[in-house]
Parts: sequence; structure tokens; C-alpha cells
Amino acid sequence: MLRKIVLGITMLSSLAFSDVTVKILEPIRFKDVNTISIDGDYVVGEGVFEVSTDNPKEDLGKKIVFRFPENGTMTNKKNTTPVKKYSLPTDDNSMIISTERESVKFYALINRRDIGKNKAPEVVEGEYTGYVPIVFSLYERIGKGGEN
Repeated sequence: MLRKIVLGITMLSSLAFSDVTVKILEPIRFKDVNTISIDGDYVVGEGVFEVSTDNPKEDLGKKIVFRFPENGTMTNKKNTTPVKKYSLPTDDNSMIISTERESVKFYALINRRDIGKNKAPEVVEGEYTGYVPIVFSLYERIGKGGEN
């Protein structure tokens, strides 16, 4: 009898959980690497990831906080370039889920001088790839009185 009760509670609680997924839609791309930008030494790359939920009734209004590593690297298999910073457009790297599927831009910052430091052009040229772990935390939606 106890086994049936525990099994029933487990099945009901598993139905109450929803699934929020984050996947990369567009990898980070650096444009205008050879032109002068506002801050001449740094280049900003832009990528897009998608946040989706399978239970919008439960998840709309919840807050997601993203944590990126402080720095990273990219490589074209001949040359390695350090990435100085990853971030979202917001100061605290967070967002509120407002739709079932939402696209979010994220950015990476590299120092232009680090790309080909004292290297031949054939070593520097090519497509650079890199991997970055993105950790996200999902928080409950804010209640009427401002409580979580």
C-alpha cells in the first residue's frame, strides 16, 4: 500500500515539473574585425540562443540568470585567440520568460591585437571555433507582493 502511495505521489509530482531548454540558434560571429570600431582594440561578436518551455502556464514570468566563464578561447586549429568576456545585453545577465519560445542575443569580446600576434597571415586566417559552458539558473516568478 505504501509503495502505491509513493508511486502515485512521484507520478503526480513529475507531471507538475516543466522543462525549460536553452539551445544555440546562431554561434557567435565577429563582424568588422578589420575596420575601426568605437574602441579600436576590441571587437564584439554576437550570437543567438533560444529559450523554450514546454509548459508556458507554469513558466511564464520566471527569471533565468545566465552565468558565463570570465574568459575563453577560440581556435582555427593553427592559432588560438583569447575571448575576454561573454555577456547578455542586461547588466545582471538575466531575463524573464515572456513567451513560449524566445530568442536572446549574447555577446563575446575579443582584443583585436590578440588575433594574430606576430604570426603569418596564413596561420591567422580561417574559421575560428570555440566552446563555452553556459550555466543558467531558473527562479520562480515574482508574486503579487514582490515575494519570490
